Formats: sequence, structure tokens, C-alpha cells
Amino acid sequence: MAGKHTRERWRYVAFRIEGDTPFARNDFLSSLLRATRGSSFYDAFRMTVFEGDFGILKVRHRFKQDAIDALSGLDSVLGRPCKVVTLKTSGTIKTLKEKYKDQVSRGDDRTGE
Repeated sequence: MAGKHTRERWRYVAFRIEGDTPFARNDFLSSLLRATRGSSFYDAFRMTVFEGDFGILKVRHRFKQDAIDALSGLDSVLGRPCKVVTLKTSGTIKTLKEKYKDQVSRGDDRTGE
């Protein structure tokens, strides 16, 4: 029987993009993947929320600091300068979605959902 100790732990990292925004999800993700290529963090995350200038990354708990460092080090997307600011880290996505519900719900308005 698998116990709690064998289960993978996740962290969710909320971030805001400052500068020439908004960006398309795929463009930002491509830039982040390019910036992390060759590191242990490469492809060890998932973009769970992305709204053009706000997002939440899902990472294994051991890569939390790597995620923060990678986000902070990203200074452009498709050659357009930007600055990524980490807002908060949580063990649950629900906490971040509640705290930043205004940023998450803006995406619904933009897409007409």
C-alpha cells in the first residue's frame, strides 16, 4: 500500500509579467522552455493557468526554487522585453486561484467564455 510519504508533492508558483504584455501562452511557454534547456528543471513543470500577464506554474516541490529562478531570469519573450515577478508559492492551486481570482477571471472576459 502506497503511503503518504511516497506521493509526489507539488508546488504552485503564481507570477506576473511586467512590460510589453500580454503574451500568448505558447510564446511564453516556448521562451521559458528555451531558458531552462539543459537544466534539471527543463520540462519539469506545467503551466496550469496563463492569462497573458499572469500565470501559475505547477512544479515538483524539489524544483520550487528552480522555477522561481527561471521565471525571474526570463527577460524577454519573442524578443519583446519583460520582467517576471513571482507573487506567491502554495501547496494548492485552489489557494492561488482564490487569492488572484481577479487575474484568473480576466482571461474568461478576454476569451468570451
